[in-house]
Amino acid sequence: MSNLVSVEKEFSDLTKRRGFLPSLIDKDISDSWKRCISTGLDPLKNPKRTILTSKELEELKEKNEYIRRLVNPELELLYSQIAGTNFMVAYSDNTGSVMDTIYDKTCLRTDVGKIVIPGSIWREEIGGTNGLGQVVTLNKDSIVSGKEHFFDSHGKLSCFASPILNHEGKTIGIIDASTDVHSREQHTLALVKLATKSIETKLFLNQFNNELILSFHPRQEYLSTNSVGLLAINGDGFVVGSNSNARIMLHGLVTLKNENFNNIFTTSFSLIASELLQNKIMKISDHLGSSVFVIKSQNFKKKISKEIKIKNYACKKCKGSKFKEDRCILIKSTFLENRNISAVSRRLGVSRTTIYKHLQ
Repeated sequence: MSNLVSVEKEFSDLTKRRGFLPSLIDKDISDSWKRCISTGLDPLKNPKRTILTSKELEELKEKNEYIRRLVNPELELLYSQIAGTNFMVAYSDNTGSVMDTIYDKTCLRTDVGKIVIPGSIWREEIGGTNGLGQVVTLNKDSIVSGKEHFFDSHGKLSCFASPILNHEGKTIGIIDASTDVHSREQHTLALVKLATKSIETKLFLNQFNNELILSFHPRQEYLSTNSVGLLAINGDGFVVGSNSNARIMLHGLVTLKNENFNNIFTTSFSLIASELLQNKIMKISDHLGSSVFVIKSQNFKKKISKEIKIKNYACKKCKGSKFKEDRCILIKSTFLENRNISAVSRRLGVSRTTIYKHLQ
């Protein structure tokens, strides 16, 4: 109890010194300050700089090489989108250890350019309240601006961080934008979130490149954006993967992983598979009554196109009908992947007899 009283007193002293009213401080920030105080950090002292060794940094980069190949182009795009100088962008792993940074020469001479460097560690128990540390702890987007940082020495910084989530909703990396100047906070965070969503989409498409991936959204015009929900469906019509947008849009229905498509939507998977062969945009409803537009993802389309080059003709019985030709070619190209009639039947929702006919 005495420790709790001590934490509350130090928290109260800190808010007064910063000129904040305790009731107006964001709860995530106040909770973080209290955790920092409990850990024994002193806001008046400079934080202990913890930097990975060159060997540790190289090992960390090597461990995350696959993700870094997708992250770095997005970092460059994000950097080009953030207006003004004194900004830097960074990529860290899920523990807040920075691997890659981009900044201009002006930023390099400022505090942010000197302390947010490859190898620096920004977990809360080390760096106090900060953008990267908040994402590590809370697993969600974070803005920590100016005096909201725990350490006084970070009082001129503003940090905007967003997690990169995998198909299971776990944080596998963090994108951060930091500056030592006043910034358009919500605008900057929105750009950071766009970068993480783009990375998540690429990771998802690569992870499930052997499955049928469906893109869906309540508004048709958003189907070509990173706002779409993504579902990876196996040949038996079960969901084997979903992105964070899908989990949000279908919240309240079922646990998506390993769930039958027909238990989520009122339109059967076999009908969806057939219609999607014609690259149609369809409007379907879930079992709670919400409607979405759905389309076959471009990832699956490209994969089919690649296989079609191997065998790009339909059988004689299917000639003359665009739908029948496309269906026939898809059956043949899918069969070429693993030479397994049963697997093709499950994946495409067609009978083995039908597949035999197209392969003759």
